[in-house]
Amino acid sequence: MTKKYFFFDIDGTLGLGISSIIPADTLYCLRRLVQKGHFIAIASGRLQHDTQTFADRYGIPAVVADGGNSLSLDGKILKMTGLPLENCKALLRDLTDRHYPWAVVTDNTINRYTPYADFPHDDPRNYMETVIRPVPIENLTAVYKIMYARPQRLEDEPPTYGLPHLEYIDHTYLIEPTDKSRGILRMLDLVGGRPEDAVVFGDGMNDISMFRKPFFSIAMGNGRDELKAHADYVTGDNDKGGILEACKKFGWL
Repeated sequence: MTKKYFFFDIDGTLGLGISSIIPADTLYCLRRLVQKGHFIAIASGRLQHDTQTFADRYGIPAVVADGGNSLSLDGKILKMTGLPLENCKALLRDLTDRHYPWAVVTDNTINRYTPYADFPHDDPRNYMETVIRPVPIENLTAVYKIMYARPQRLEDEPPTYGLPHLEYIDHTYLIEPTDKSRGILRMLDLVGGRPEDAVVFGDGMNDISMFRKPFFSIAMGNGRDELKAHADYVTGDNDKGGILEACKKFGWL
């Protein structure tokens, strides 16, 4: 059997919702894949610290996190870079001038910092800790993520400043790296894997970058229709054995 290199998104793919709970059948599947000699890894938009905590809980050795901008193997961070700093500062200055509340992630934690006491943070799907404190824009040395309140009208939206924008919870935009495929290619190079032997699983729009050839891409049944249109195969929902179903179908177990 050819060794495969599996890369799994977390939220809505491995994990139920945005929880850290992997269904029992999926966990069984991961362990069987390892027993069969395959390589398993996470490919997540979450920051490295948060993704690593999840990986350590389930014994997953390799992590592509922060949308492809960080890599870790066996708990050791190999690479971690932020968003383009000057672009981020320009956006934050613009948002401040427009009186649009914003929050920023500046360190490898689940904290997002905001100077706005009323920054939206009541959505139960939000897993980040909102810390209210002054955030001097010009003193920032690294930015990993930005969230800001979406305007009511499209014509009031500020420029993107070349930064990727995703519609997020709490009626906010999320700015974070979105090229998971770049991180996957770097990880494959580190562990001696071939891109044509990579299998990627995802459910959301931030997974589209890794649904590309020569990777073999599998969309979850609970995933976005736009992502499914890019998939080589659409499996069942993640809470109904979708990952195990696909791995059995293609003879990887």
